[in-house]
Amino acid sequence: MADAIILAGGRGGRIGGPKPLIELGGRALISYVLDAAEEVSDEIVVVVGEEEAGHLESLLPRKARIARDLTRGGGPLIGVYSGLAHLRSEYAVVLPCDSPFINTEVLKYLIGRAEGADAAVPLWPNGYIEPLHSVYNVPAALEAGKAAIEAEKLRVHSMIERLKETVYVPVEELRRFDPGLLTFFNINSGEDLKRAEAILRRRGLSR
Repeated sequence: MADAIILAGGRGGRIGGPKPLIELGGRALISYVLDAAEEVSDEIVVVVGEEEAGHLESLLPRKARIARDLTRGGGPLIGVYSGLAHLRSEYAVVLPCDSPFINTEVLKYLIGRAEGADAAVPLWPNGYIEPLHSVYNVPAALEAGKAAIEAEKLRVHSMIERLKETVYVPVEELRRFDPGLLTFFNINSGEDLKRAEAILRRRGLSR
């Protein structure tokens, strides 16, 4: 098991309203991510800005709690660092709030691959990585994240570059659990939302 950090500060400007609360299949978008996190984590930290906190609290399961983003508008790295600062566990899986089809077997596999290392990060054939669907060693990531922030390098990639031992996991290894790699599908537009609704209908999950 690892704790979980969910980054829930997205504004969803191209869709309308705070991104975590956008409705998908009759549920708030973040609720799908919370379901996945509950299966693999003992503790869940949801990182939000001040404005979003009140709207989200009623959606959280018992093992989840709110953490305020330490620097509003600082981007994903600040959100990751804010979440890490609230954890006492050795490892944490980091997730975005807008990926409704996260496969928990993928997360369990990444947690296993991270053991003994500083991180396990999915890697696409073109070299692109998925830093917000990754597992991090909490003390190592805190140290690397602090160094990146102090250097004013505010991308999660900058934290990863400062880790000593990162395991890059080819996404092809994950297809055995998630053939379509929908774990990495996220919603950034109205078209993405329509596609997600279609996927839910095919699965018989749309209300």
